[in-house]
Amino acid sequence: MKNLKRILFLGFVLISFATTISAQDAYSVQSHEVVISGTSNIHDWTAQVMNLTGSAKIAEGLLTEVNINVNAKTLKSSKGSIMDSKMQDALNTEKFPKISYKLISNKIVSENNGITKISSTGNLTISGESKTIATTSICKTLPNENIEVSGSFDVLMTNYGIEPPTALFGTLKTANKVTVNFRITFQKLKG
Repeated sequence: MKNLKRILFLGFVLISFATTISAQDAYSVQSHEVVISGTSNIHDWTAQVMNLTGSAKIAEGLLTEVNINVNAKTLKSSKGSIMDSKMQDALNTEKFPKISYKLISNKIVSENNGITKISSTGNLTISGESKTIATTSICKTLPNENIEVSGSFDVLMTNYGIEPPTALFGTLKTANKVTVNFRITFQKLKG
């Protein structure tokens, strides 16, 4: 009788697991706006992420998987090509051309009128170094069933082994902390 109960319990777990998997909707990145903001001892600066790809899975209104990849060589600074070159050198893009993010866990903080506030943790990998970061994001379901995720988080460059860039023979020094502001639209995949 104990074996029968175990078999039934295992069957129930497997059916529940299969139902959960099939209830997930798959998405891919349709569009993005990601801007990195920083300061220096002379002026503020921004860099825009030009090339970003990724995917997500959503079940019952909650992101269950998120994978984002950024081509670090495509970062474009508001201060021109010299700053672009400095960023690429600091990020060691020849050796580590990709910046990536992978969701670990999340939970719904609040829901109101189709807008969901989510607290999540994920692994952010920059210059070959992975660190766990925490973010708070706003998720909206758009009329076309796409999902828009937006928010921001801070990064200390030195946590990833990155020496904050300098210019003008060391007279211009960037601050260690940068802020990443993001708005990513995920398009629901058919089938």
